[in-house]
Amino acid sequence: MTTVPLPLGMFACRVTLEVIRPPKFARVEEAGVTYLIGRDYELAYRTILRFENLTELPITAKLFGDINRQVVIRDGQGRPAKVSGYVQGRNEIRDSDGNLIFEGHYYDSRVAQALTGDDELTPTGNRIVDHCENGFGRGAAAGHAFSLAVRLTREGNVPGGATALTGDATGQID
Repeated sequence: MTTVPLPLGMFACRVTLEVIRPPKFARVEEAGVTYLIGRDYELAYRTILRFENLTELPITAKLFGDINRQVVIRDGQGRPAKVSGYVQGRNEIRDSDGNLIFEGHYYDSRVAQALTGDDELTPTGNRIVDHCENGFGRGAAAGHAFSLAVRLTREGNVPGGATALTGDATGQID
């Protein structure tokens, strides 16, 4: 049971991920296939959930990456053409006072980026990430559930991925 009014229903918001601690990637070769495996990283974002009934809920989210696994897809000549993969991790959603209100998991069902074709696996073009979050209520939000989905994009080729992934999300609090 909540002790403070919690907006319920459908919402929309803008999500821009900030890298707090970047992933530590390892390049792994298995049976002629190249994988990039990243672990131990942290992302964050601040946004305002805007509900259909015109109420707003400012939140801060932290995302803790457990695994980021990508396969290097090669062209007909064997050159690295793009990466495609998935991500799994944990999330914490806090209200504007810093109170934990939701905790759960996040999933990136598709992470895709074109490569220039070199052995350094240099990214080029736009990065696309289909991102979903789910969580159960904690504290004042106990007994409720949170979900959010967004297609995140990063425009252009930035070494080290310094440019933020951004997108317009929709979600629901039940």
